Amino acid sequence: MMRRVLIAAAALPLLTVQAAAAQAVATWNSGYNGWWPGGFGYAPVTVHAPRYPCSVSAYGPTFHSHPRRWTMDYGGGTSCQSGVGAKMVTVSAQVLGQSGHTWHTITGSTVIDQTRAINPLRVMRNRPADLGHVYRTVATAKLVVPNGYAGCSLTDSCNQTIVVTATSRSLAP
Repeated sequence: MMRRVLIAAAALPLLTVQAAAAQAVATWNSGYNGWWPGGFGYAPVTVHAPRYPCSVSAYGPTFHSHPRRWTMDYGGGTSCQSGVGAKMVTVSAQVLGQSGHTWHTITGSTVIDQTRAINPLRVMRNRPADLGHVYRTVATAKLVVPNGYAGCSLTDSCNQTIVVTATSRSLAP
């Protein structure tokens, strides 16, 4: 028992250092992937589909100061290796509620790019942001891709639908 306690005590500082190194810092950036605009924010968050070479990314929120107001860019994108399948992406901006635990989708912020066979499929929007509020971006991809089963054409079951969601880090202007 004492040996386990000593091992755990020795490992704790290493875990703390690794966790601190893994935390990202919001900074001014010049944009990402050649299409996302620069601004104050974090790098995009990407989530890979389980057992399939596709992913979805949540971009933003990225903030900009203008005379008398703040704006935020938010968006999302999805892609699959070799461009396979049809894709749909839904992106929303959310604001943290007064409880500090509940996220609310901002009315009018949700945008859906309908199912299309382009790769990558990306969406970007801009809206006002208020000081003192905490925001995040949620991007959900719905992918209709081949399932790779032999004989699937006999049963009309050659495609599968995969839904993947990425949620950005929260940030206030």
